Parts: sequence; structure tokens; C-alpha cells
Amino acid sequence: MSLTINSFGNNSIYSLFGGNNSSGINSMFGGLEGSLTSLSQIKSGSYGKLVKSYYSKYDNDGNLKSDTSKKSKIADSNLSEIRNDSSDLSKATDKLLAKGKNSIWNEVESTDEEGNVTKDYDKDQIYNAIKGFADAYNELVDSGQKSESTGILSQVAAMVTTSAKTAQTLGKAGITIDNKNHLNVDEDFLKNKANMTYVKDLFNGTGSYAYQVATKSSMANSYASNELASITGRKSYTNSGDYSLSADDMISKFNTTT
Repeated sequence: MSLTINSFGNNSIYSLFGGNNSSGINSMFGGLEGSLTSLSQIKSGSYGKLVKSYYSKYDNDGNLKSDTSKKSKIADSNLSEIRNDSSDLSKATDKLLAKGKNSIWNEVESTDEEGNVTKDYDKDQIYNAIKGFADAYNELVDSGQKSESTGILSQVAAMVTTSAKTAQTLGKAGITIDNKNHLNVDEDFLKNKANMTYVKDLFNGTGSYAYQVATKSSMANSYASNELASITGRKSYTNSGDYSLSADDMISKFNTTT
């Protein structure tokens, strides 16, 4: 694999994060609305970390720092981990999106000591499902950002971007995002203080936050599977393996500000 770094302004870092240069600067990071002139949105956050994670594996001449055999073993292990983590996230999402009698969003009846019957969500079940989703999400963020695949990195970055855009609503469900880009679920808040309408909108239905994350996770799984097949020789890989990125100036800024 060769790495070419061009002057700033040509085929740029949009390709690394799945953007489309022809659609303009607002396509950066898979749809993140922003501008390279507004580096405060990205230079100290998840995007810089993901980019630096990718470039840290190369020396100043664009060559991998490790030998080929070692790289192959590490890549094989990392890709398998990504596949497992994305599969776990998919399963966790299925529980949240399930419909009909298997839906965790069905209200259940309960009777108190005085015989009063009330109908409400099973908040223990909902919390456990959301916690499982968050745990799987965090695992994929950790394994994905260690990948050398631009396709995987683009999907992990897109997941992180989606979470960042939804942070305010996630907060209403008792879910916060830490400096490692991990989701943290406050059990007490979710069960006793959160508006369950917000919670359900976040995690249930096509187009929901959970659905969007799962879609990107599925794409990361697909990239990992293709990369793994390429390494093991079970499937031909038609991409050239060359990357043309005009990211030198941006990476320099990341290195000095993050």
C-alpha cells in the first residue's frame, strides 16, 4: 500500500472519511456540517484522534513503521476484533428495534400492594438493552480507531459524529459522551428521570439514533470482512491500495492542538 500526500486543496481528506469532494466542504466526515476554517469543531475532538490514529502508523516518508509480517498478524487480529464488535453492536441494536410481542417498548401492567393496576414501560429491561448497546458501541469505537483501513475509520468516525450531533437528546435519556468517545448510561436517570418518549425515539424505529449507528456499524463489518478476506487470500481485492490525501496541513494542526 502506498500513501501519497498532496498539497492542501486537491483530493483531500474527504476520501478518508467517506465524503465527496464535489459536494463541497460540508460533506466532510460523512455529512458533518462544518468548515475547515472552523477547526475548533474537529481539531480537539474525535475526528482528530481518529485521523492521528491512522497516520501514527506511518513514518515521514509514508511507509509503515512495522514489518510486513507483523503488520499482517496485527491487522488480522484487529479486523477479527472489529467484526466481532460490530456483530455485538448489531445484536444489541436488534433488541432495541424489535417489534411486536418481542418489543421492549411494550408497556406492561403491574399491580401494587393495594391492588391498583398501572401500565408502564419495563424500565429495567430497557436500561439493560441500552446499556448493552452502549457497551458494544464503546468496544467498536476502541477497536475501530486502531484500524489501518480508511473504510473502517470512516464508519467509526461517522458513528462518533452521529453521537455528537445527538448529544443533547442523548443527555435527556441520561446518556453522556466522554473524552474517549464512549457512551455512558446513568441508570438512575434513565429509569427515574428520563422522559421515555425521548428514549424511545432515540432507540426505536427506522431512522432512529440506534438505527443510524447500526447502519454504520454494519458497513464497518463489511469493510473488515473484505480486508480480512484480502489478507487470507480467500477473495480477490480489486482496489489499488493507493490513497491520495491532501491532509498534511490538517494533520500538523491536529498534532499541535490535540
